Amino acid sequence: MSKVVIGIPCYQDVSNETLEDYMRFAYHLGRRCTDHDFFLAIKPKSEQFRARNAIVEAALQVDAKYLLFLDDDHVINWESGFSTSDRYGFVETLIGHMEKDPKMGVCGALYYHRGGECRPVLMTVNKDGSHRYLRDDEIEGRLQQVDVQGGGCMLLNMNMFSVIPSPWFEPEKSLGTDLQICEKARDHGFTVWCDTSIVIGHVLNKREIVTPKNRHRLMSESNKVPVDKSTFIEGYQAGSAMNLFRLDVQEYLGKTWEEVEAMAVNYNDKNMPRFSDYADPREYYKSLGPEQIARQAWFHSHANMLEQMETILNTIDTTRPGYGVDYGCGSSPVGMEFVLKGHRMDFIDIDGTPAYEFLKHRAEKRGVAHRCGWELKGPYDYALFLDSIEHFANWEKVLGDVIGRIKDGGVIVTNYFFNVDFYNPEHISMDHDAVKKFLVNNNMYPINLVVWMKRELGLKEAAV
Repeated sequence: MSKVVIGIPCYQDVSNETLEDYMRFAYHLGRRCTDHDFFLAIKPKSEQFRARNAIVEAALQVDAKYLLFLDDDHVINWESGFSTSDRYGFVETLIGHMEKDPKMGVCGALYYHRGGECRPVLMTVNKDGSHRYLRDDEIEGRLQQVDVQGGGCMLLNMNMFSVIPSPWFEPEKSLGTDLQICEKARDHGFTVWCDTSIVIGHVLNKREIVTPKNRHRLMSESNKVPVDKSTFIEGYQAGSAMNLFRLDVQEYLGKTWEEVEAMAVNYNDKNMPRFSDYADPREYYKSLGPEQIARQAWFHSHANMLEQMETILNTIDTTRPGYGVDYGCGSSPVGMEFVLKGHRMDFIDIDGTPAYEFLKHRAEKRGVAHRCGWELKGPYDYALFLDSIEHFANWEKVLGDVIGRIKDGGVIVTNYFFNVDFYNPEHISMDHDAVKKFLVNNNMYPINLVVWMKRELGLKEAAV
């Protein structure tokens, strides 16, 4: 009986469609796929290459024969809804292919990009060494050899990792993790395949699943306005805000976006091991250098962060005057967007930290410094705590002070309760339940996990 690890690099905001589908998939494996022992490895992917390496290590520890990588935004059974389905048997089919060919290093299923041209996530290498996506007429509907299989659904032969040196996945500077592992597999004598008769769905941000039946319509919808995808982010308020933010970062640092990304991926290795060396965390944050700015720009450009930003930008009404505070603001791509839309904002952080100094520069550059404050005042219509509470050792004092400055009916907006990166040494306050209890005990009541409204209930109202 062979061991198979199912590894999922995962963000915190997985869609309902994926969760329901993967539960049915797990049921199928337990009841109908009894020839194998299955193990589950789910790793948070603030950086995808680190999550994938951790999953490979987990597979090696249990002496797995195969590792199935799945992304956190797929739907296997995209046609027949809530019922059981033979589609869940795809993993047995992929294993069967590998059992017949021990030199098959990678074998996956077909799925399509969820934006742009909705292309099949399969690639071939051109004569000049560049890559291109396969055309529809090259999809054969059967097992076929390819140069790159999309990493969202790929079965790996664990024998590869006895000859491919670690780290198996590296920062995504020019090559994505799927290109990296497929290239390394080929370089070490293994082949890469896709069974294109197996098609899985890809969940869009708006919770529509990309399938062969709708992808041409979605391609048309997403390409109404041509954009330079190497520089700009498509769509909605968050895309517009991040495009402007990234341009300002590039100008401030004097770097191309590719150079900014290269600075960002080195941030963890260069800085985080030093965190415990500082008795005063404020001195640590002051020491971070321009990589802190690059890191924040790169991190907020990720799809899940853009989706969070879109939600938050739609939470606050900017059609009328407003006064807010962004506490632990860093470079504040969200708070500055509210200022650019006419609101006043007090930005609170540690003087001398690179991201905070960049924000002050940006306020001057964009001509909105007169609407920006740098001290805690109030009374506020709303308070932003975005990627900040987890960094506060004295979070009760900070929250209590800010809550006292929020008007009755005002709100706290935070993404804290979606943060599951417990391994980051900078995240020293990750007790979500304690923070929730503190908010409620201080008259902040949840509209949802993002928005908490202040309501100072009188005795009569409280009794009702």
